[in-house]
Amino acid sequence: MRFAVVIPAAGRSLRFGGIKKEYRLLDGITVLSHSIRLFIENPGCAAIVVLVPEGKEALSDAKDAIGPLLLAKAGPRLMFAEGGAERFDSVKAGLLALRSFDPEYVLVHDAARPWASPALVDRVLQETIRSGAAIPGFVPPDTIKKVGKDGIISEHLARANLRAVQTPQGFLYRGLLAAYLSAGSSAANATDDAEIWAMAGGAVVMVDGERSNNKITFPEDLP
Repeated sequence: MRFAVVIPAAGRSLRFGGIKKEYRLLDGITVLSHSIRLFIENPGCAAIVVLVPEGKEALSDAKDAIGPLLLAKAGPRLMFAEGGAERFDSVKAGLLALRSFDPEYVLVHDAARPWASPALVDRVLQETIRSGAAIPGFVPPDTIKKVGKDGIISEHLARANLRAVQTPQGFLYRGLLAAYLSAGSSAANATDDAEIWAMAGGAVVMVDGERSNNKITFPEDLP
């Protein structure tokens, strides 16, 4: 099944010390290149939109980080668009950039998750095709507590009912675009696409994630 991918990479990497984490090297290529290569090597992937910071210099930096070999391998399937101040703005811009392509399905994947596997992509896609929306996750190894603003525990959550959520997250393209276009101002604080989908009344199915599919957020997350 052919699908398109949105990869937000327009953030400022503040928690990484302000150094663009997507452009750091991992096993000889950049973190961003790992995330792009995951989909370039998938025969069902028809288009990839990478969201970059505003400006020609930022676009040039992104292309330099990807490198000429991967750019050539990707060819016209790889597109770039300017992201926004928040993840919400970037994903929305990516979805709009796919309007003329109008894919049936779209995956949204964090640029800073370079360890996702092809098997995970297939698992998310198959459930997306079946149910319309699917995201990967796993039971967190730590006990999670809900805490109030006063610092006092307000709820002891059952770990078996919790999931640590990952990407790629898969959706019907037109449905996710409509959800983003109709989302109110409160949606700007959403931390993943499943939340936006749910705001529009959609149900999301959870599939098994991968513990190795970590997100690079802090300097110590990058080997």
